[in-house]
Amino acid sequence: MKYHGISFPEAVKMAARKYSIEIESATLSPSMKKEIEIKEALFRINQIVMGYYHGFLKDSHQAEAARNYLKKRGTSEDIIQEFQLGYSPEGWDTIVNLFKKHKISNKIALQSGLVLERKQKDGFYDRFRNRVLFPIFDINMQVAGFGGRVMDDGMPKYLNSPETPVYFKSRILYGLHAAKQFCRQEGFVYIVEGYFDFLSLYQQGIKNTVASLGTALTSDHVRVLKGYASRMVLVFDSDTAGISAAKRSIKIFLQEGVDIRILVLPAGSDPDSYVVKHGRDSFVELASNAKTVMQFLLQVSMETHGSSVEGRIKILDDMKQYLILIQDSALRSLYVKELAETLHIDEKAVLEKVREYYLGNSVSAPNQFREDENFLESDRREEQIISMMLNHPETIPLIKNKEVTQYFYSEKLRYIANKIMNVDPDNNTFISSAMAKMDNNRDQELLASYAIKDFFSEEDIRGRALSLINRIIRVRIKQENTLTNKIISAEKSCDAELMELLKKKQEEIRQLHHQ
Repeated sequence: MKYHGISFPEAVKMAARKYSIEIESATLSPSMKKEIEIKEALFRINQIVMGYYHGFLKDSHQAEAARNYLKKRGTSEDIIQEFQLGYSPEGWDTIVNLFKKHKISNKIALQSGLVLERKQKDGFYDRFRNRVLFPIFDINMQVAGFGGRVMDDGMPKYLNSPETPVYFKSRILYGLHAAKQFCRQEGFVYIVEGYFDFLSLYQQGIKNTVASLGTALTSDHVRVLKGYASRMVLVFDSDTAGISAAKRSIKIFLQEGVDIRILVLPAGSDPDSYVVKHGRDSFVELASNAKTVMQFLLQVSMETHGSSVEGRIKILDDMKQYLILIQDSALRSLYVKELAETLHIDEKAVLEKVREYYLGNSVSAPNQFREDENFLESDRREEQIISMMLNHPETIPLIKNKEVTQYFYSEKLRYIANKIMNVDPDNNTFISSAMAKMDNNRDQELLASYAIKDFFSEEDIRGRALSLINRIIRVRIKQENTLTNKIISAEKSCDAELMELLKKKQEEIRQLHHQ
């Protein structure tokens, strides 16, 4: 389910098909059974339509222009056959009539996204007309949707199926069904934007490639790809739109902890035109010098802001938002050092800037910039207290009685916890009522994230609560006593410099959790 982003019934059926096990559909609930029936009907329809469009491209004299167009673009007969490319004729009711012939109901026909209802509600018309058609396969080799491209300057240039019960734009990548084995073999994947970018690379033997179909890459896309390749190379045009698309995608890859490279092609080139003109070896050589994320971002920022003092400060401002997203602390340190050397800025100053930015965005950023394990450990327990209150409101009287929130390091979490404690724990809509107490959407989202993290079972919940409360109190008291004793010791030894450093550390600890 998690790997393919599918429902439980679909996951069961997929595993059953793989090992030739018959599934008793009667064991499924009526709603699950209905859901499966709809999806199977849509896959069946898509298969019929793919066969029709493909056959029309191969055999109809009306498709002569489409065949010439594909030939002109260098698309081979083998590629047309392997990816079942097709052609949708100019008529408005070709697929409408095909559906009638196959006795497909209007409801299912509309759900497929292949036909639309007329404004007058007196019939239907085809979505795709006079376009080269690209069937979009899911990871199980089933036809989930279609994409169509005009053969002239008409707009829109590309038209894709809408979201349906079987086609999810945020999860499906074009060509992955064919490329997945090659991605595993090579250990990395090229990510391009368009159908022809993918097909040209694949035809040239660069088969570890997928296309995003012009939609923004999502976390789901990246997670699916992580199952097939540990390294990814984003391939973009060198124009402004390509650079912007690359920058938008980078944060997702960093948050997912992926080893990502950026390949910006020479001016005037896209992956399709470049590989057709220069060939496979030239593309592979170019890709071998693809930039790391930080090299790419630094180059773009330097080209934008220049190398003056003011420009370098702006570059640092650009870069810090990406540095806090790098999960690997050793890798982040290397990038900080490289950035400091490139900008001729002291490394400590760069670190401080990044840390300041982290502290200002501490709810959404990773926790690597917190300097003491005890505080990180304490914060986790503070989050667990809030989760416990939300999922087990019966513990709230105990938490109130022990006054544990006054020992919280995080003022934000203390504030949220105190708000929750003002809600009646016997309220049937307790979580909704607690959400309503929050001051803004950001706090509501934070609360929602804790509500879905139930760290505890029902068994001995009071004992678990007491253990957690006592640990939070002990950590806070021990840490403060340790620092205070060190300050007293420094005073006795007249070590003014050490005393100042310790006091500064103590103040930093207070500020660290002041959100």
